[in-house]
Amino acid sequence: MKLKLFPDDIYIFFMELIKDTIKTRQEQGIVRPDMINLLLEARKGKKIDDNSDQTVETGFATVEESSIHTDSTKPTKELTDLDIAAQALGFFFAGFDSVSTLMSFMAYELVVNPDVQKRLQDEIDDALNECNGKLTYEALLKMKYMDMIVCETLRKWPPSIVTDRVCSKPYTIEPVNSGENPVHLKVGDAIFIPIVGLHRDPKYFPNPDRFDPERFNDENKGKIQPYTYIPFGLGPRNCIGSRFAILESKTIFFSMLGKFNFVAIDKTQIPVKLSAKSFNMVGENGIWIGVESRSKYK
Repeated sequence: MKLKLFPDDIYIFFMELIKDTIKTRQEQGIVRPDMINLLLEARKGKKIDDNSDQTVETGFATVEESSIHTDSTKPTKELTDLDIAAQALGFFFAGFDSVSTLMSFMAYELVVNPDVQKRLQDEIDDALNECNGKLTYEALLKMKYMDMIVCETLRKWPPSIVTDRVCSKPYTIEPVNSGENPVHLKVGDAIFIPIVGLHRDPKYFPNPDRFDPERFNDENKGKIQPYTYIPFGLGPRNCIGSRFAILESKTIFFSMLGKFNFVAIDKTQIPVKLSAKSFNMVGENGIWIGVESRSKYK
């Protein structure tokens, strides 16, 4: 549609950065295990297939990678430098903004639910004792209550409020209530799936406005209906960075809450109101919280 999503200075910076990187790598034969290299290999028609079965479960909200692939080595579309730069820019902002949203609203919920914060800090203290004061990857993955809080934050405040898919075969959505008409979907139709609508539907999550990590305890998470909890999407087009986003958030909260309490300050808006100027979840006046040292209470 020839519409720009970013100011010219940001656009120019990223375009020049990626183009210079591509040029340098090609001229000097530099190979690094990163996304730029994957895209450059894809441009050549090379396929990189990782069949490793050593994937570690990082949390209930983590999506499974799809095994869908093609045997064809011929690219369906020639990847230009602009395409590669666009992918890099998308990764940067998707990885920054979504994780920032998750951590902001998680911090807010810990402020307004001090009992939840206290229980999480107890779990953090226990983990610190078990790993002699230094966080380990294994210790982080064992923290069930931490994962419950992350999952509930993603339910109540999903960073992406919708996801979209393209219809691949004809389908009819039959009317459910009186006065409704059937919806006929054709191949190629664009479909928007309301993530926040599903997550806030009382039919699937009773009392949806209540922040309740117990929805995701060992007993309850198995009762969640399939396709009603999709903070990272599902299928071959799911979020490629779900594991990283979850581990990054858990690590930061582990480090922060081991030393500090999150508290309300004058600028903390309770209850938080969402901005009407943003498409995604953004606080009307931002998310403001205070931190205080836990040592003063010991």
